[in-house]
Amino acid sequence: VLAPQNLQLLNSTENSLAVSWDQMIDVDNYLISYYPVGFETLVKQVHVPEEQLSYEIVGLRPGTTYNVTLLHVKKGVASEPKYLEASTVLSALSAIWVTEEMEHSLEVEWENPPTDVDYYKLKFRSLVEMDEKQVMVPKSNDPKSRHIMTGLKPGTEYEVTVIPVKDNTEGIPSSVSGRTGVDSPTNVATDRVTEDTATVSWNKVEAPIDRYMVRYTSADGDIKEIEVGSENDIITLLDLKPGMEYVIHIWAEKGPQRSKKASTSTMTEIDSPTELLTDQVTEDAITVSWNKVQASIERYRVSYTSANGDTGEREVEKDKNVTTLAGLKPGMEYVIYIWAEKGEQQSKRASTEAVTEIDSPAHLVTDQVTEDTATISWDRVQALIDRYMVNYTSVDGDTEEMEVGKNETTTTLTGLKPGIEYVIFLWTEKGTRQSKRISTEAVTEMDSPKNLVTDQVTEDSATISWDSVQAPIDRYMVSYTSADEDTKEIEVGKDRRITTLTGLKPGMKYTIHLWAELGSKRSRGVNVDTLTEIDPPKNLRVSDVTHSTGVVTWTPSAAQIDGYTLTYQGRDGMSKEVQLSPSEQRFVLEGLEQGARYTIFVMAYKGDRQSRKTDSAFSTVSFLYPYPADCSQTQQNGNASSGLYTIYLNGDGSRPMQVYCDMTTDGGGWIVFQRRSTGELDFYKRWKNYVEGFGDPAGEFWLGLDKLHNLTSISPIRYELRVDLRTASESVYAVYDFFQVASSRDRYRLSVGNYRGNAGDAMTYHNGWRFTTWDRDNDVALSNCALTHRGAWWYKNCHLANLNGKYGESRHSEGVNWEPWKGHEFSIPFTEMKIRPQSSSNEPILGRKKRSLSGKRKKIRA
Repeated sequence: VLAPQNLQLLNSTENSLAVSWDQMIDVDNYLISYYPVGFETLVKQVHVPEEQLSYEIVGLRPGTTYNVTLLHVKKGVASEPKYLEASTVLSALSAIWVTEEMEHSLEVEWENPPTDVDYYKLKFRSLVEMDEKQVMVPKSNDPKSRHIMTGLKPGTEYEVTVIPVKDNTEGIPSSVSGRTGVDSPTNVATDRVTEDTATVSWNKVEAPIDRYMVRYTSADGDIKEIEVGSENDIITLLDLKPGMEYVIHIWAEKGPQRSKKASTSTMTEIDSPTELLTDQVTEDAITVSWNKVQASIERYRVSYTSANGDTGEREVEKDKNVTTLAGLKPGMEYVIYIWAEKGEQQSKRASTEAVTEIDSPAHLVTDQVTEDTATISWDRVQALIDRYMVNYTSVDGDTEEMEVGKNETTTTLTGLKPGIEYVIFLWTEKGTRQSKRISTEAVTEMDSPKNLVTDQVTEDSATISWDSVQAPIDRYMVSYTSADEDTKEIEVGKDRRITTLTGLKPGMKYTIHLWAELGSKRSRGVNVDTLTEIDPPKNLRVSDVTHSTGVVTWTPSAAQIDGYTLTYQGRDGMSKEVQLSPSEQRFVLEGLEQGARYTIFVMAYKGDRQSRKTDSAFSTVSFLYPYPADCSQTQQNGNASSGLYTIYLNGDGSRPMQVYCDMTTDGGGWIVFQRRSTGELDFYKRWKNYVEGFGDPAGEFWLGLDKLHNLTSISPIRYELRVDLRTASESVYAVYDFFQVASSRDRYRLSVGNYRGNAGDAMTYHNGWRFTTWDRDNDVALSNCALTHRGAWWYKNCHLANLNGKYGESRHSEGVNWEPWKGHEFSIPFTEMKIRPQSSSNEPILGRKKRSLSGKRKKIRA
């Protein structure tokens, strides 16, 4: 019969083994046999029903190896056996505990189990760092085994596990927890010890703790305890007693755990005396007092040093708090030190300063007294001082104080009031210390008036003013003398400080003296010089006024003068000035503007001095046209002679133009713009010359195309043209009722109106044509007419008039021609071209009326 299959151990305990196997078919039951290895005689058997495939063997010994045999029975026949060897588990430890907790070690102890073990495996680990360590511990022959773990961290909780081992089989582990003790602070020291504090420091403990505790006990049994944070390693103990020994303990705490105590001791310093004061200071002694120290001491010691280096020292009994230093020098500063002593120990020093009394100056006297000063002198003091002080008070209560150098024995008091009694005090000072005062008296002299000035000086008076004297007086006296030695004297009330001197001579120098008087006493005098004003000329008048002249007359000044300055000013604000001799009383103004108002000023002067101005105003006779726009308006302003005049474009005073006016021909009022009379001026010019004009308006000239354009086209005035032609025996003229010259853009195109006269119509042919010169061809001829006809004109193709042609030239069309009168081969010796505003011909200009051009106006090309 085949043996059972797959016999195996299911579980093992201290006193049982559970086994299992695979099912067999057609068996009656199973038979299990078992015995401790080596003890076959102790074999036991058990029958297991056929349906059961596992069995737990109980009642076994702990930690024992058993031989287990399994076979099955079928119809009374046993199969081949199946063997299994298995062990029960070792017994667990019945108890384990920690017997001793030290700072760096733990001791554990446990009861040995009833069964034999070979040894124990002991594991321990920190619950903080989880670093496990393991050692082998032999079994003790005693009922208990123990082990000490060293090198542990203080104040740390450890888990300790003990496992019994037999035949290399581990039993059930047993564990216990223990905490190492807290370590003590080390290197406890004190430093920075003062009278009432001590700083304690230590090395921190390794263990994690909650706090440090510090306890300090004084030699007289006073105990105090304070808690310190675990992160600190230093603390300052406050409110200690001076000069006292203290024992200081320090330990660490974690919950209920305490480390061992570490200790040190220290001695606080002796406290210093306080409130050190000096009083009852005399010339040679100083009394010193202080508050006693708290510490137990043996004595006080006092040291004092003078400003010049002298030193003294004395001992004072411990129960005293006042002493007097004698034999000191007067007026001397002393530095005083005091401290307490006990054995070799000394407190800090307290100090104060004191100055012995200074001796007073002697023999104070006054001399050299003036109105506002007094000089005093005295004998020098013996003490070393910083300064002398002088105080002086007037009888009316004014007080002043001044400092005098320590090496001086005399000083002058200034700024005193005149005629006043003063009480003078003198004393010495060193620092804030003062000697006793000595005094004397002095009376200042009467002062003189000051700041004598003159103002409001006129031709015959002068007002003088001065600063009042401070001294009591009866009156002021004023004396004034002129340059011609005429002297007068007046009295002025004592309360006044201003007066006016009258009846003076104009332009005269005066010397004025002023002084004060009290009874028969007289102050020093002050004086000032003044000059009376020059009187102005009087009765200024202007007579015989015309449109450009006027005669100025006046009555002369009474003062001796160098001359007169006459100024006259027109409406434009411009002034003209003339200098006249002192004997003149009349002046003729010339070249004045017509219809203008003038202001005349005349003043007398001597050197750089001037009289007041005398003024008068008048107006010149008015013109009808202040800014005549043409010669016609110039004529209506009363100018009847032909010649050069200034006219103004459009009557605009800012656009003057000098022209020649013909005031006689056909009623006059003509602006002449061309004249040929001698042939001295060459008219064969360039375009630029004809645009700008050339020649002398009083002789041969051409006014200029730009000016003709401005006169005839920009101005609203409509002009007529007259041409006068003469030979030695004949004269003719041509008049056109309209004349206009266009702009440079239109090449100064000519426009003329209807003809009348006896010279014949030569200009209508040129009407509407542009101006041409030899360098600017604006005609319609194949060639340049100016070149071929030696002139400059409003050529068409080419001309009937050539008044700017070559003078005296008889060749065809090249001379000064007017074809309707003398043809093309006669050069006319005299020509004038002129314009004036349109009017009825042959009427006197002053009586002409401007006639309407409606119905007769020609169309003018722009």
